[in-house]
Amino acid sequence: MIPDGLQLPRRFTAGLPLLFVLSTLAACGTLAHGTKQDVVCISSPAGAVVRTSDGTSCTTPCTIKLKRSKDELIVIERDGYEPMIFPVHSSLSKANAGEVLLPGGLICYGIDLASGAAYRLSPERVDVNLKPDTDDKKPSVVSSP
Repeated sequence: MIPDGLQLPRRFTAGLPLLFVLSTLAACGTLAHGTKQDVVCISSPAGAVVRTSDGTSCTTPCTIKLKRSKDELIVIERDGYEPMIFPVHSSLSKANAGEVLLPGGLICYGIDLASGAAYRLSPERVDVNLKPDTDDKKPSVVSSP
């Protein structure tokens, strides 16, 4: 409480709106965990190539970064083994929904929805036992749990 007649210096009060905006944005998922999520990919045997629709690839065991806001298909291939396709689904994160209760939270939630940070991917880990190749070149599609 400021006593009557006492005024705060102008440079202090001028920074208050900026301080408020920065403090509310600090709770945003965009800043807390970003717009991409790590998905761990493991295969048995190791050394399989993991590919996504956006051209990202790695060799198992590896971790691949995917956009939180969209579903993705992960293809895992290795010479001499049947290719496997894993769907990774994007859904709204329940953790981010609580932001609306914070001061400025509705703004943060809107930013997270627009940027994709309000979503989470499932599964967070893809673990596959590759099957030896047969003459049937059709890839196996694994349904998510």
